[in-house]
Amino acid sequence: MRTKLFGALLVAAVAGVACGLGHAILVVDVYSFIKGSGEDTIPYFVPPGSISASNTPKKISLPGAAASVVDSVTVFGTLDLRNQTGAGTIGLQLYLAADSAGSYQSSALVLNVPPKPVSGAATVKDTIIGRLAPGADSLFRRDEIWFRMQASGTNGGATLMQGAAVLQSLQLTIVVNDKIF
Repeated sequence: MRTKLFGALLVAAVAGVACGLGHAILVVDVYSFIKGSGEDTIPYFVPPGSISASNTPKKISLPGAAASVVDSVTVFGTLDLRNQTGAGTIGLQLYLAADSAGSYQSSALVLNVPPKPVSGAATVKDTIIGRLAPGADSLFRRDEIWFRMQASGTNGGATLMQGAAVLQSLQLTIVVNDKIF
């Protein structure tokens, strides 16, 4: 009997340490919501100067943290910059909002991926990594949010720069502090 009680207490202690007291970690695979829909690709056409292009907002279902406090939201993903012609730089911005229209507001910008140089007919692999802007944390208490990507390009040459920014993966890791279950 004592061995069973000790075993149960040991399992409970390990579970408490693994999850943290009152913490839950939620992983949302954003890419799974847009994979194969065409929304994972942003074609770009950058004449000399600079320009931006975006996909249409996409609704993402969340588990909803309700009244819990969202400690942080981190992002990890991969992106292919498939340039076809010209040379310049391409960057990516991620927007999150409570509704579709809100994702077009400048205040919805939650992560800016620094521009990468592209040239000729080549693919440049990029990593999306960072922590979302602090104001975005409260959005994750909802059951759904709207997600939009925007590619921004600069072209210092005289030739049209064109290609596509193609998302390969994107996950949000949400750390919640409180009892949500």
